[in-house]
Amino acid sequence: MKKSMKRNRLLSLALAGTLMMSLLAGCGGSAPSAAPGGDSGSQGNDKPSSNEKYTIQMAGSLQNEHPITQGLFKFEELAESYSDGRIDVTIYPNGQLGSNREFYEQCQSGNIQMAEAGAVILANFTNRFKFTSLPFLFNSREACQNFLKSDMGLEMNLAIAEETNLYPLVYFENGWQGMTNSKREILTPADLKGLKIRTQENDILLKIYEEMGCNPMPMAFTELFTAMQQKTVDGQVNPVLVDVTGNYHEVQSYLTDINAVYDLDCIAINYDYFKSLPEDIQEIIVRSAKEAQEFQLKLSADEEEKGFDTLAEKGMKVTRLTPEQRAAFKDVTMGVYDWFESQNIEPKLDEYLKAIEVSNQKFVDGKLEAVTGNDL
Repeated sequence: MKKSMKRNRLLSLALAGTLMMSLLAGCGGSAPSAAPGGDSGSQGNDKPSSNEKYTIQMAGSLQNEHPITQGLFKFEELAESYSDGRIDVTIYPNGQLGSNREFYEQCQSGNIQMAEAGAVILANFTNRFKFTSLPFLFNSREACQNFLKSDMGLEMNLAIAEETNLYPLVYFENGWQGMTNSKREILTPADLKGLKIRTQENDILLKIYEEMGCNPMPMAFTELFTAMQQKTVDGQVNPVLVDVTGNYHEVQSYLTDINAVYDLDCIAINYDYFKSLPEDIQEIIVRSAKEAQEFQLKLSADEEEKGFDTLAEKGMKVTRLTPEQRAAFKDVTMGVYDWFESQNIEPKLDEYLKAIEVSNQKFVDGKLEAVTGNDL
């Protein structure tokens, strides 16, 4: 009852537009004492937090029933429970506070403390994350999560935080990017020729789908359904559960699991705010985020296959590519690696690719825990 009343009250506040006027930027502090996924490091604000209250407003992009939003609610539950109510978390899902990019901007400036958004949007704020959108980079969800939890992945997160004031606590799974459209079934890259396909606002994604032969169009997620309905775009790329919860079957006829990109979802906290918190509160936030991540990853994996069946039952033509068919899409996008390397924006690219290959091989060798990608 408490949660229901709280969310209804805060929804009214958000719709009234009062949140953006009232929230204050987080204050600065020393380096965090607990990095996501690691042990305690240098000493930060280690004074006991006693009974002081800590308020966290978090913006979310998807509907309540989506596994990502369910993961946010799990974080809310855990953080409040582990802190004995000293942390008060409020989730604003379903784009109540704007677009994905706007979430990060609000979090970066301190107008809100945390934000969830498609991780490719993070590449608009830093070059350090762009390489993760390269086509067919990971051979499994497990390999991707294993890399992100590695020392190199955690080092990358800290560098992002120091550069942008957005600290990636964990990465939820959005899933493998499939493609929907209203024109025709997609079996080969040739079938994409001339299609207007919405992508997220990310230059690598634009390059990938351009190489495949379609006409990619960046667009805010909040504008997508109307654009498909009005035929401004012919289709879009998103994981299947976004298609399901967004009711895309109402405006799209075909779905193909091209799976060029494993779509991550970044759970970020304002870095200055995080550093200002007492050590015990930092640790509770990190612990809650990691446990919510495992909950979300397992829920997402369970729901993904059901999503294909759901869309087929609702009238979409669902095409599941064979490995040989998918290889044709991979072949036409390999030039994206050369293009990306020529941009000279990631000096550690070779190191990252080697580390990813290690995680990919761990998956092949059966050395990773299913779904979570934890080392066995």
